[in-house]
Amino acid sequence: MKKIGILGGTFDPVHLGHIGLAQAALHELMLDEVLLMPASKQPFKKNKHVEDASKRLRMIELATMNCEHIGVTDIELQNEGLSYTYDTMLKLMKLYPNTEIHFILGSDSLLRIESWYKGKELLKLCSFAVGLRPGDDRAMLRNEADRLTSIYGCKITLLVDLMKPISSTSIRNHVHYKESISGLVSEEVEEYIYEQGLYT
Repeated sequence: MKKIGILGGTFDPVHLGHIGLAQAALHELMLDEVLLMPASKQPFKKNKHVEDASKRLRMIELATMNCEHIGVTDIELQNEGLSYTYDTMLKLMKLYPNTEIHFILGSDSLLRIESWYKGKELLKLCSFAVGLRPGDDRAMLRNEADRLTSIYGCKITLLVDLMKPISSTSIRNHVHYKESISGLVSEEVEEYIYEQGLYT
């Protein structure tokens, strides 16, 4: 059976932490492919300014162009309303029949997932891969993953490779204050940000 990973987010902008997380899931779970999935509008960011979807999508295309088995899906951008993971996963399961889908998320999201829109149904729907950050309490997160697995029957894998401590917010601030973002995003994304005058 084919195995794919889905890494969702705003990606405003996509950075090397996102790519590192996708690569960790790809190799540790032996996936055939990981797709980065930019959100149209996220429920918890609906009152915040987010860069135009086409530009966020283009940055992901640039960031992944030299990454084997890592690509992008625009499935959530086809919907102009709010993006709910449960609804999207149902669509993806129809697009990828006979495929084991792993939803990739950060440790903070794992702790909140039951409170998401149809979060409990989502936990019964697919498998999960959790990216840990430096300083995360691995024992606590393992206990939480085991608790969710016992209740919902889901498969949750804690990735060994730690997420790089990079945030899109800090990158936007660096650009705004004319500070270097070298080493935070790929060279192609860095060039695109400056070409388009983003985050100034």
